Amino acid sequence: MFKDSESGVKALARLSTLVNSSLDLMEVLDNAMKYVEVLMDAEASSIFEVDYERDELVFRLARGKEGDKAREVRLSMDEGIAGYVAHDGEPLLVADVSKDKRFTSRVDEYTGFKTRSIACVPIKHKGRLIGVLEVLNKRGGAFEEEDLEVLTVVSNQIGIAMENARLYQRLQEEFTLTAEELKKAQQKIIQGERLAALGRLSQGVAHEVRNPVMSIGGFARRLKQKFSRDDPSYNYAEIILKEAARLEKMVRDVENYTKMREPEFREVNLKKLIELAVGEWRQEKTSPDIQVNLDIADEETTFPGDEDLLSLALKNLLQNAGDAMTDPGEVSISAHPQGRQIFIKVADTGRGISPEDIPQIFDPFFTSKTQGSGLGLTTVQRIVIEHNGEISVKSTPGQGAEFQILLPLYPDDMQLSEFEVLGNKE
Repeated sequence: MFKDSESGVKALARLSTLVNSSLDLMEVLDNAMKYVEVLMDAEASSIFEVDYERDELVFRLARGKEGDKAREVRLSMDEGIAGYVAHDGEPLLVADVSKDKRFTSRVDEYTGFKTRSIACVPIKHKGRLIGVLEVLNKRGGAFEEEDLEVLTVVSNQIGIAMENARLYQRLQEEFTLTAEELKKAQQKIIQGERLAALGRLSQGVAHEVRNPVMSIGGFARRLKQKFSRDDPSYNYAEIILKEAARLEKMVRDVENYTKMREPEFREVNLKKLIELAVGEWRQEKTSPDIQVNLDIADEETTFPGDEDLLSLALKNLLQNAGDAMTDPGEVSISAHPQGRQIFIKVADTGRGISPEDIPQIFDPFFTSKTQGSGLGLTTVQRIVIEHNGEISVKSTPGQGAEFQILLPLYPDDMQLSEFEVLGNKE
């Protein structure tokens, strides 16, 4: 399905972003399945929701020819391929429905659509069946096991999105929130689920990519030793090694992200934290011509947090700032308590961020650099959210960028709300 491993990572990351891009459930489902149809070169797709009261499968979404008409049909829980998958709880490929007794033609007869082949997976949330996902009629041939693997990833994320939408609707009905509070709650759910979905997705991708990439690099090194430097094949081997090394680093970055531990909250000294992060970054940075300006609160300011993880987040911001500058440049860091929050600001005099890129900079694998995995800022956002904080950015192209972090100052404010629990925990 994918031309290479990197395109597969980006395609699945794009799916993750689509599924977690909104709390308008129909918009989420339609965008996700439209993208799946393109990936699989399929004619149509459907999503069923389980109606436990009537023991039926109901069309939540039906894309393709006569999709609107299909939504008028209900299936019993043991009817058709969807009913079989709902009952069995396992994915299923059907290369030719005319030869499969489990297939029901009732929907086709009602709509006039002609189903030839099906890839079907259950949609579950916390082990409970909540729906079934189908993709119909692959144009380029038969569906493959790889298609089922992609659909399983999508179904896991759609299950979370469906439950989030249900909870969000219930919260709207039970609580009276201002428009601003509702928007912030929605953003926390979306951000948290993007990160959770990335962790699940990336773990599998890294496992599948690591061994092939290492083999490519190993054989390329052997080939390189057989050529003299003036042989064109020597340069070809160099290119292979360079690209293999880039992919190996990408896999390492993904694995480091997926294996990142949960925060262990202790008392953190704000001044010590900033000095620790800046000191480690100064040792690692390659450019000596970056001036660092510090404006830090006194040594008595402490707050609840995980010093190691917060230091990692700040080093990633500093690395991002350093990469954005051409020598000479300046990075300014300020950190002070403000009300019941810690306010940290990291600003640079680099090239800045274009307005169209700002909404995507925390998305996994998004980067404007020629090198890098695109997980640095995603990691920063994850750490901040897990500390019950917020991060934002403002930038003018050509005039630098400024990242702002807000963290709770007092332990009592670390108690997560229902919104944040949903956004960060399964």
